[in-house]
Amino acid sequence: MKSILLIAVAVALTSLVPFAPAQQEMMSPDPADLILRNGLIYTVDSTNTLTEAAAIRAGKFVFVGSNKESARFKGKQTRVIDLKGQFVVPGFNDNHVHFASAAQFLEFNIMRAATQQEFVARVKDVVAGLPQGEWVLGGYWGAYEQWAAGTSGARREVFSPDVRAVEVFTKDHPMFIRKFDDSEFAANAAALRAVGIDPADPKLPAAARAAMTEVRREGTEAGGSKIEGIEFLRDAGGRFNGHLRGRGVMPLFASVIPKQFSHDRRVKQTKNALAEIRRYGVTNVSDMSDDEQLDIYRELLKTNELTVRVHFRPGLERWQEMSDRRIKVGSGDEWIRLGALKGHIDGIMGTSTARFLQPYSNDPSNRGKWRPLMVDEKGNFVEGKFLQYMLDADRAGLQLSVHAIGDEANNVLLNYLEELNRQNGVRDRRFRLVHAQVIAPDDFKRLGKLGVVAEVQPFHLSDDMRWMEERIGRERCKGAYAFKSIKDSGAVLCFGTDWPGTSASEYPINPMLGLYAAVTRQTLSGEPAGGWFPEQRISMEEAIRAYTYGTAYANFEEKIKGSIEVHKVADLVVLTKNLLQASPREILDTKVVMTIVAGKIVYGL
Repeated sequence: MKSILLIAVAVALTSLVPFAPAQQEMMSPDPADLILRNGLIYTVDSTNTLTEAAAIRAGKFVFVGSNKESARFKGKQTRVIDLKGQFVVPGFNDNHVHFASAAQFLEFNIMRAATQQEFVARVKDVVAGLPQGEWVLGGYWGAYEQWAAGTSGARREVFSPDVRAVEVFTKDHPMFIRKFDDSEFAANAAALRAVGIDPADPKLPAAARAAMTEVRREGTEAGGSKIEGIEFLRDAGGRFNGHLRGRGVMPLFASVIPKQFSHDRRVKQTKNALAEIRRYGVTNVSDMSDDEQLDIYRELLKTNELTVRVHFRPGLERWQEMSDRRIKVGSGDEWIRLGALKGHIDGIMGTSTARFLQPYSNDPSNRGKWRPLMVDEKGNFVEGKFLQYMLDADRAGLQLSVHAIGDEANNVLLNYLEELNRQNGVRDRRFRLVHAQVIAPDDFKRLGKLGVVAEVQPFHLSDDMRWMEERIGRERCKGAYAFKSIKDSGAVLCFGTDWPGTSASEYPINPMLGLYAAVTRQTLSGEPAGGWFPEQRISMEEAIRAYTYGTAYANFEEKIKGSIEVHKVADLVVLTKNLLQASPREILDTKVVMTIVAGKIVYGL
């Protein structure tokens, strides 16, 4: 009784509709497998209903309504869970992940490491679970040394990993790691020997020297000896410290690094990543990994170990292959869905390669870069090259989603979409403008008119705020991550993370970071006090909808996912805080109590 009263009080405090009439099967019900009662269930249906109970049978919702009426679905084998007033939303539906990269990143990364002790601990942890001879790759150190994480621009003490500190326990594991911008690399003794370099007397081997056609002898410089495109760095005492620089480093090590991890290692990485996803209440992801990752999903589905639904997107250049295999929008099933493609037209803000109409404020010679499908072999922009891919894929019945960051990239892509409508006809294609990061003022009005689905990742603004104004100036930043303007244009907002991030930033899978960013427009440390361009904040109701129903809509799956309604798949998450009433700090502190996918508890209890 006390729990029910608490729920009633919580509902009275909200601005939403009161408990709605029950949704249930029309005939006399069979017993449910699971009943959840005494909750504060935010259904994200057409009226944003708040209710108390839900019943699930065979992985689908068969009842959503009051505690009293839910009792009709209780049988001898029905499990009943008292939610004790806890807040429930549909499972979070992440619109943009790079799962295979995230799985590898979770296994080993030092992006946020600030001390040698942290570095050593991470290396010890990863090698403890690897078979002898497996490589340790990645790293990405230094991404937060110039602009510290969680701030709007503070500097952090420089950190550089000392690979000599891990030699004793990496002797059986070649390790080749990189700085976030590929300006420097570090290799342990095992990796150096693999390419024919003596760690005690580093010189480029003759065979490698002959194979490298783009390097030249550059003599020596203070701090290290440069030998044909590779600089072997040394410490203050003149000893080689395992660090290397130069254009020749990657080609040299690429010749010995395995093209792929072993299948067993990738399965292990996948299971580890699935555990991370469950922990944060994510029940569906739009993934852009390789074909082996898709095969692993299918393997795990057969063994009932797949605990997230997957919307899978190969590269746009593979449209003909998808068409030949008769794959179209909606191909697949409720667990693994195909029919969409992903393309890119420009770079990213983290490396100043996003394409802008005007030069970067801090680099007048740079407007960013077009991606390969936009240019010829010499790097010159080719009008219509990318558009032809779009036209062909669209005619084949495939959904288009295209990465665009800078204002020129977004402008060009909207022009292409207009041409797509002209040549292929206007229809419900749900074109996904991926990131839609910086929009020129005159382009906002075109978003809704063209039926755009804005596939945005709100935590980008909390993290990228560290460098945005320095790079493109405050005026252009008015069109950056402009969620309210995008929504007001009539475009559909859908949310996600871009997990695990870029080489310059980490974007965790945790939806609370994105919800916080969307409603506060602040860094994780609360900067700036009133929010960055606060007029672009959206409500928590709008943010939750974008993170659940919005992405289901973007996937052409809104009739089976994205809200807690009868006949839809029973994917939901139970949280420690009522997000509709939570303060900014409470949003970040909100934890997942339980994640349910297809009616099964995959995290919690």
